[in-house]
Amino acid sequence: MRITFNWGTGIALVYTAFAVATAGFVTFAMGRSVDLVSADYYAQSLQQNEKMDAERNTLRLRPAPSAAQPDGRMVVLSLPADQGGSARGLATLYRPSDATADVSVPLALDGSGHQRISLENLVAGVWILKVRWSAGSRDYYFEQPVLVQ
Repeated sequence: MRITFNWGTGIALVYTAFAVATAGFVTFAMGRSVDLVSADYYAQSLQQNEKMDAERNTLRLRPAPSAAQPDGRMVVLSLPADQGGSARGLATLYRPSDATADVSVPLALDGSGHQRISLENLVAGVWILKVRWSAGSRDYYFEQPVLVQ
């Protein structure tokens, strides 16, 4: 038996190739991990106005909060000295490329408003230091990229 190649055979081959390519892509896509920015992104979006208010409060602080890296394995967080004893909050090292690697540290500022945060056990790369705290009756929010070496 000899198969003749005509327009009907060509259409069948195109549809078959399309189906095989689609099945291959679906198999590939299902094997990839999907890391969301946050597991509770919907709840966080509802609190967006509160975060924006906290950022506005932070912009009014003098001196402004900062995070310095004297070396690649330590971050020194600095808040205004008058908030050193009253600030309560959390510093989170957020890893954009891996949602499971995030690390949170409670704020424990010294009298001058400084806190040292070790980066020793973190994977090298870009992280984002996100600091949320309350002092008095106001909430504050500060974030800054950090490079771990």
